[in-house]
Amino acid sequence: MNYSIILPTLNENGHIIKLINEIIKNFRNKKSKYEVIVVDDNSVDGTIDTVKKELIKNNKIRLFVRKNKKKNLANSLNLGVQKSKYENIIWMDADFQHPPAYIKYIFKHMKKKDLVIYSRFLKNSIRYFEDNKVSKENNENQSILFNKLCNLIFYKDITDYTSGYICIKKSIISKKSLKGFYGEYFLDLIVHCKNEKLKILELPFKEKIRKTGQSKTIGGNNLRYTILCLNYALSIFTNYIKKTFH
Repeated sequence: MNYSIILPTLNENGHIIKLINEIIKNFRNKKSKYEVIVVDDNSVDGTIDTVKKELIKNNKIRLFVRKNKKKNLANSLNLGVQKSKYENIIWMDADFQHPPAYIKYIFKHMKKKDLVIYSRFLKNSIRYFEDNKVSKENNENQSILFNKLCNLIFYKDITDYTSGYICIKKSIISKKSLKGFYGEYFLDLIVHCKNEKLKILELPFKEKIRKTGQSKTIGGNNLRYTILCLNYALSIFTNYIKKTFH
């Protein structure tokens, strides 16, 4: 099985090449074809030039820059999907919060699953893990609350509606344009996949602390992001009710 890994970037120059190299390690001694697609939202810190220099040395790396457009995570991912070559799409944050070492655990599941999600809220998952310690982040309670509300509104068997670290079949995602400005795109995708009765698997992982780079979640304004996601969740639920009873 072959894989396209999409990295949406915004001012990630401090570690983007290290991340790409760590991703590539998962494919050593494997027959799978792969590519690493960097979709940049017009970074100003040198990220674009750094990736350009690297792709000259490695034809597995591809770069697409969204110039003169509003920064939008969902649209960056949509572009990456459109440009991808292979049948399995992995996307993850480009700031090392999503450790690339977990990619190799996806391989054995994609033969039988349509969507694999790395969840921050499974029994063996750990949030904000660094140097063998667990740190607290100011948006932790908001994330927990939001996902609990999604369990009440939508499906109880999904623990993380805002993960952003996944692998999905291209045949599925190419027919489903991601909607929303930031993380709410993921909620929309999960509800769609559940409604279509697709085969979904959640896996635990240890989420790292962001060290560098810039958040795409509305400038790091977690309260505004939570309110936006809640409004989006209610709109999806309302549309679902209308379709069910009309």
